[in-house]
Amino acid sequence: MSAIITVLCILIFGAGLGCYALAFEMGDPTMSFLLFTAGILLNSLAFFIPWQIVGHSRK
Repeated sequence: MSAIITVLCILIFGAGLGCYALAFEMGDPTMSFLLFTAGILLNSLAFFIPWQIVGHSRK
């Protein structure tokens, strides 16, 4: 189970990094902002998932 969660979080984190890269390639400032914000949210989610699972398993 933890291996699946690890792979899922790595994929989510990679998608966030991809959003950062795409944000700097966009010509439209609004779309760049939205992609950059999506990258921040995806990277936050990639860290939030394991913290929640580890926090619940210790209780």
